[in-house]
Amino acid sequence: MLALERHVRMPFEAQDKDDDFSQYPQAGALVHQLLHQSQHHIDALEASLTELGGNPASPVKSAVSQFEGFFAGVIDGVRKTKVSKALRDDYTALALCTAGYTLLQTTAMALGNSAVAALAQRHLGDYAKSVMAIGQALPGVVLQELSDIGIQVATSVAEPARQAAKEAWQGGGDGSTVTVTSGTIA
Repeated sequence: MLALERHVRMPFEAQDKDDDFSQYPQAGALVHQLLHQSQHHIDALEASLTELGGNPASPVKSAVSQFEGFFAGVIDGVRKTKVSKALRDDYTALALCTAGYTLLQTTAMALGNSAVAALAQRHLGDYAKSVMAIGQALPGVVLQELSDIGIQVATSVAEPARQAAKEAWQGGGDGSTVTVTSGTIA
């Protein structure tokens, strides 16, 4: 998890410094929060690893992760809908982290290490909330980006899209009731 956290932190850092994100206040605030949350996770994982007498990832694995993070940042820079696609990638990275924390928590519980299990649960909860926050921010960011590149969009669909995503995560949105008529979702 330490190697994964270090890997996903790199795009957050690049996005936090990117002026394009400041044009989308909700996205900029989310990325700033993700950067600090990830750093907090890294610090806690390093402390836990030290307590257990473990060693961080090998330099080769760290170098590969840094290169992959750099490459992801370069890709972000050439997209037309850069911010929404970066948030989509962040969402995906956090989903991978939530799976990893589930694995870590299960392993720690199976080995009787309640401290590591509790740490994994806290980090899992942090990222579950962050995934939901990104999902709620995406409709507004997508609509603003499309508008910014000259595409006429019905901005009124932002809230119905947010609600549809929220309902899907709450188990009630199977997609069968979502229809698009006159620029709104019903």
